[in-house]
Amino acid sequence: MDELINYNGYEEFKQAVNRVLNRTVEDFVLTGYLLKQARDTDILQGSGYADEKEFAWNEYKLDASQVSRYIKINDKFSEGGYSPKLQDQYQGFGYAKLALMLTLPEEVVEELTPAYSKTEIQAVKEEEKITDIEVILEGQKEEQKDLGNLEKALHQIFHDEPELYKTMHETVRTTCGIKYLQEVLAPDGDKIYSTRIQGIGRIMLYMHESKDITLHMVRSGDKEFYSWDDALSYCTMITDGEDAEKTWKEVYGEEFPKKEEIAPVQPKKRKESKVVKAKKPERKPIKTERSETKPAEPQTKQPDPPTKSEEILTKDEEKPTETLDTTTVPAEAEEKEPEKTEETPEVKPEFQQENTDETQIPGQTELVKDFPQYCPPDMNAPEQPEEVKPAYATRRLYIASVDADTAAEYMGKAMEKAIRNMPGVSFGVLTKESFWKEFFETEVDREGKEIECVN
Repeated sequence: MDELINYNGYEEFKQAVNRVLNRTVEDFVLTGYLLKQARDTDILQGSGYADEKEFAWNEYKLDASQVSRYIKINDKFSEGGYSPKLQDQYQGFGYAKLALMLTLPEEVVEELTPAYSKTEIQAVKEEEKITDIEVILEGQKEEQKDLGNLEKALHQIFHDEPELYKTMHETVRTTCGIKYLQEVLAPDGDKIYSTRIQGIGRIMLYMHESKDITLHMVRSGDKEFYSWDDALSYCTMITDGEDAEKTWKEVYGEEFPKKEEIAPVQPKKRKESKVVKAKKPERKPIKTERSETKPAEPQTKQPDPPTKSEEILTKDEEKPTETLDTTTVPAEAEEKEPEKTEETPEVKPEFQQENTDETQIPGQTELVKDFPQYCPPDMNAPEQPEEVKPAYATRRLYIASVDADTAAEYMGKAMEKAIRNMPGVSFGVLTKESFWKEFFETEVDREGKEIECVN
């Protein structure tokens, strides 16, 4: 066992744990190493914690199962099984993949690369749950019974990935040599295929442009090795027809699947607020009756004396009225207009209602409207209706709007929810400015609940 790193007391040890939890996922093995030190040494003496599990939970909210996984990752993937350093072949995997790989057979683990997805690793793990009797009862497909293991694997891969078959079909029929097949099946120089053969179980194919093809039978752990020429020979056999889709149909006895049309990504829509905002009343022009015989004087001239306007009105009182802001309205239409108002009541601003309540004297001028240059500034700007505030704001503003007891209760529940949504995530993030900025700027409704977005 490597020599233990010495720390000058609990505080220095705790600072080391903090630094590790704030680094990359490749340092999970070091976290396991530190937890093993807390388990195997007296470093926690004087801290008030009985063991590494109690320490990890109270300081970092890591439960017992997470502590166990960290330690097992160190056991399996660190140099020598008890070291702060991850073995070179496992660099780049990350915690989630390493945790899945803990229970996989060594023969599988040693073939995996960081490019292998978590879903693919999970598929290998699921194979262990199927019993041998269940596999036997599945029975093999008729078209695969007489094929070798490599041919069965390629047959299933091209069935599951018909577009890959089309690319391979064109390549094999228009080129010559294994180099071009390698560019199709291992475009980045290497590729791992995982496929399940009915009645056989899961098979993994490891393809590398400079090595033979490795076939791994996951259930038995057996490995077989094939040349690229073996793969080319089978690919040539299943591409004898000129049309790729028709040939695929003949090989598999199924219609070639059509590509699904991918709908364009729709922008996220915010859930509609249950609070209905009041509509702002529409402002309509105030009708004023004026004489048609004499046009309005420009604003730069002095208004005519009222007696003159009244004389003009007396002579032309039988003529239709006209306003500066509206078109000429016949008297009959004006008489019918109150009936429309009764059918569809109109909401008017307070200041407008006050004006319409007053009896308008025919020919009377309006000081504010017709001669604004002679009015004080405050008479020209009618008071605007108060804007309706939205039903939600940021979490920061919500907390500031409630009393201390309510804010304390709310923060407790909000942080409990945040912690539950961060399994396996470093709690050193709680010391980060970016976390708290996002937390306080999150939009919430009037009850402090987060505003959710839906597609």
